[in-house]
Amino acid sequence: MVALRCTKKLLARVGPPQEATEPTTTILGDWYACPLNVGHQRFVLLISEHSRLPVLMAGRDLKHLTDNFPDALAAVLWGLGSRPPSYSVRLRHREAVIAKTNNRSLLGTLNDFSFMLRWQLPDRADLDLVQAALELSHTPVGPLRPTSFPDRVTRQLLDG
Repeated sequence: MVALRCTKKLLARVGPPQEATEPTTTILGDWYACPLNVGHQRFVLLISEHSRLPVLMAGRDLKHLTDNFPDALAAVLWGLGSRPPSYSVRLRHREAVIAKTNNRSLLGTLNDFSFMLRWQLPDRADLDLVQAALELSHTPVGPLRPTSFPDRVTRQLLDG
């Protein structure tokens, strides 16, 4: 099982949360998600619980967030050069639930990444969501360790 832990703003659009009674069974942990508005564009930003790897998705079709997420994650993992097919297939076959957030440190990282994207995205006419997520994954994240980067931690978790 994996939980997509959504902020209150995103839950208002996605629907009511379910109770995540079982612990996550994936290497990257649960995923924390928030809506991101940049001008007239709507996105969903998700980060991994264990590596803080960002995934950026279009903010359309939020009712099918759990169905669309594995493909968006697979694209980011391909961009990192990891072996995403097996991971994303396993994720697709696990039960995904929409749940409430429960970690303030991860919310802080979501806020930091959202702030960075609000400055980066308006200047990009040819916006590629995977490329934007990959660029963001090179940002050092202090709670992991002061010199840890989500892309490197993700590779270590998946390949190790």
